[in-house]
Amino acid sequence: MMKKIIGRITLACIIVIAGYSAVKVAVKPDLSKPAQGLTQPAVATTTQPVSENYFTRADQHPDKALIDVINASTQTLDIAIYSLTHPDIVAAIKESKDRNVAVRLITDKVQSEAKVQAEAMKILGSAGIPTKVNKHNGLMHLKVTIADKKVTTTGSFNYSKAASTTNDEVLMVIREPEVAKSFSEQFEKMWNDTKGFETIEKKIAQ
Repeated sequence: MMKKIIGRITLACIIVIAGYSAVKVAVKPDLSKPAQGLTQPAVATTTQPVSENYFTRADQHPDKALIDVINASTQTLDIAIYSLTHPDIVAAIKESKDRNVAVRLITDKVQSEAKVQAEAMKILGSAGIPTKVNKHNGLMHLKVTIADKKVTTTGSFNYSKAASTTNDEVLMVIREPEVAKSFSEQFEKMWNDTKGFETIEKKIAQ
């Protein structure tokens, strides 16, 4: 009788131990996969932000940011600007042409006839940069630069000393090809609009 009882107890222990082992095997984690609910480490990126803002009165130097964009151009540079008198910006545009970048300029007719801007037009015209001005009613009031049809600048910022030092101005640099495409399309419409725009030629006297 005692042997039967011991046998049953032994059998029960074996069943319990076997069941416990089976449970352990069933819930054993798969170490080859990340644990659920844990975030993966962020992957570091070196891409530049899509847009950047530069405020004059915040000492963020929009003129320097614009010159950086101009200097980085390698193929094309389309500029539509109301006021262009800042000597450093004028020099950067000319240097782009000297690097064989295809530069085009659209500016405002009245502004182009003002003394300081007329001198800037002569420098750029002598460098072989084609320039057009508006002949339609109203101002050519855009402040846009498109570099390599990839990077666009816009905002209130005119290319002048006052806009770079004392005015409340902002320059936006947008590194988004789709935005650049939209601006480029508008620039092409203006450039090819013979009713609204005309070519001017100003050069330094020889």
